[in-house]
Amino acid sequence: MTDSKQPRRDGDLSHEQVALLVEQFTGQTNRIADITATLIKYAQAGGKDWETYECILDHLAREGMKLIQYGRGPLQPHLEKATCVQIEQAAGTTARQGGMREHLHQRTASSLLATVWFAGQHHLVEPDDWPDTLPATVLGAIRQAPAINNDPTMRNLRDTGESR
Repeated sequence: MTDSKQPRRDGDLSHEQVALLVEQFTGQTNRIADITATLIKYAQAGGKDWETYECILDHLAREGMKLIQYGRGPLQPHLEKATCVQIEQAAGTTARQGGMREHLHQRTASSLLATVWFAGQHHLVEPDDWPDTLPATVLGAIRQAPAINNDPTMRNLRDTGESR
């Protein structure tokens, strides 16, 4: 599926690369700390409303997913390109050829596929270990997901050749 057996990097990072990593992770940990502080304040105030906890936990989970992406991305930068290629192959068209809706579907599917691969690696399943049908399955899930497709932004977009 991909060439996940990339050689290990060697050499040193530039000062700019180190600064970017520090900046990225400092910002991320600050956002996580802010959300955690909100959780603590709400709990200390006696808050018990499930919707509020659900919202706070969702924000924490989203930031956690970003942390995974930020942490794994620099270690395997080739995987982002590989996910785009796999999703385009599953779609049978490039995002550019398919229009804005197709572009958004493919970008979202590519991000989700990378997340699946990163989570798999955490559990010792390499990208090459997944079935060849995984990219098409991920793209299919994105294309039919009501929460994605019923979003006002997506609902108003049409692909090339699609009539209103």
